[in-house]
Amino acid sequence: MKRGDFHRHARGWTRWVPLPTNTWTTLSPGRAPLRSPLLGDADLARAAWTAGHLPELFAALRHAVCAHLGSFPERLDVRTVHVHPVARDGIPYVGVELRDLGVILHGRRVVDLGGPELATRLSTAEQDAADRRTGLDEALLGHWSSIPMDYGVMESSELELRANGQGWSKLATVLGEHVTRLTWRCPEPGTLELRTADGEASRHAYVVTGDPVPTVAFDEPVEFCHQFGRSG
Repeated sequence: MKRGDFHRHARGWTRWVPLPTNTWTTLSPGRAPLRSPLLGDADLARAAWTAGHLPELFAALRHAVCAHLGSFPERLDVRTVHVHPVARDGIPYVGVELRDLGVILHGRRVVDLGGPELATRLSTAEQDAADRRTGLDEALLGHWSSIPMDYGVMESSELELRANGQGWSKLATVLGEHVTRLTWRCPEPGTLELRTADGEASRHAYVVTGDPVPTVAFDEPVEFCHQFGRSG
């Protein structure tokens, strides 16, 4: 990716990039503007990383949109992909601006989700990059699914834990899906505390392993499952 690939825009530098073939977009032929406020060497590297990882980013985004809306719409208008001039552990922060939603991602991890303007909010990315994660276990950050461990059962559970202490869980059965928004913290090593919006709290002893894929196992089940594999 070169500087000549971008053109100057009032809010930065823009290049149109193809979206993943399975992306839900009303744009044709499936392209969206990739925008960076600056265009130094580091900015070009972050933009190239983002363009090359769009399939993984949009896969993670799908989970968050589905949980936020309660179901997934057939089509979404992907307005702009914003590459923020900040990174953590070598991974840039990316904002995806949709028609009615905005999401900030750090790799496949959802940092925050809100109105469309959130995708452009540099302060959210900067705060997450500088956060010392006090009271949280970084090994738990991300999206977890029971599907890799289900082996053909008719129920599955998901759990997403964000670095801002918020998240959600979902139970999917043949009768439908139930999503619970929650907050989380680790009051002591190896213990996860979940608190729902109505104040109901539960504590779960856990162990995170990485063989063959990152896995978390709970002594007490979360959404009726004891074991989850990381999927974002």
